[in-house]
Amino acid sequence: MITPAQEQLYAVIGNPVRHSLSPIMMNAAFRALGVAAHYTAFAVEDLGEAIRLLSQTGFRGLSVTLPHKEEACRWATELDETARSIGAVNTLRRQGDHWDGRNTDWIGAVQALRQVTEVRGRNALVIGAGGSARAVVYGLKREGAWVTISNRTAQRGVELAAAFQCQFVPFQDLHQHAFEILVQCTPLGMEGTASAEALPGLSLSPQMVVMDLVYRPYWTPFLKRARDAGCQVVSGLDMLLYQGVAQFEWWLGQPAPVAVMKEALWTALARENDDSTH
Repeated sequence: MITPAQEQLYAVIGNPVRHSLSPIMMNAAFRALGVAAHYTAFAVEDLGEAIRLLSQTGFRGLSVTLPHKEEACRWATELDETARSIGAVNTLRRQGDHWDGRNTDWIGAVQALRQVTEVRGRNALVIGAGGSARAVVYGLKREGAWVTISNRTAQRGVELAAAFQCQFVPFQDLHQHAFEILVQCTPLGMEGTASAEALPGLSLSPQMVVMDLVYRPYWTPFLKRARDAGCQVVSGLDMLLYQGVAQFEWWLGQPAPVAVMKEALWTALARENDDSTH
C-alpha cells in the first residue's frame, strides 16, 4: 500500500475552495495513469504563509485560485512568458528549493471556446478585472479577437484595458455595442455568492457565444439567462478541464488522460447537469 509520505502531493489553494472540483478531476487522472499522487484543497487567506508551509510539507505542485492569482506572481522565482504578460499565476511547480509559475487559465478559456466557435476576428466582451479576467483577455487577444472590458469597479477595468490595449465600456453603456463572444469572469453566481444574472445594459442574442467561468452550479443564473436567450453557451466546467489538463502535463511531464478527467467532472456535477432538461 502507498503511504501518504510516498505520494506526490498537490493542492488547489484559494478562498473559497470548498466548491472546487479540481481534486476530483486530478485524482481521477492520477488513478488512471497509476501515479502515486494525491491532490487536495486548502482554504488559504495568507498566501505567503501557506506557500511556505506547503513547501516544507513537500508539495510538488499548486493550483492557485481566487483571490490569490495576482499575488502568486511574487512567490515564483521563474515565470513563463504568459504569466509575466498576464500578471497572474494559477499554477506553481516546485523546482528544487523554489517555485516556478505559469498561467494555464488562458489555455483553458481558449480551448473551451474553440469547441463551439472561431475566436479570431470576433468582437469579445470580458466582464471582470481580476486574475481570471486578465488571463481570458490575454488568450482572446492572442487568438486574434477584438476585446472589450467591462467591470463593476470602473478603475480596475480601465487599468486592465490599458494594460492590454483594449476598450473599456461601463455596464450602463453596453447596450450601445454588439458582441459575438461574452465571457463572465467574476465569481458572481458561484454557490454562496450574489448572482450575475442581471447586468445593467447588457442584451443577449442568439448570435452570441456566452461563457461563465463559474461552474458550480453548472447552470449559473447568468448562463441560464444566456441559454434562454438562445445563445450558444459554454460552461466554466470546460475551462476548468482544459486548464487542468495543461497543469497536469506541466507538473508530470506526460500527456493527461483528458477523457478520464472530463468524465470525472461531469459525473461529479450530474445532478446539476440534469437541471438543463428543465
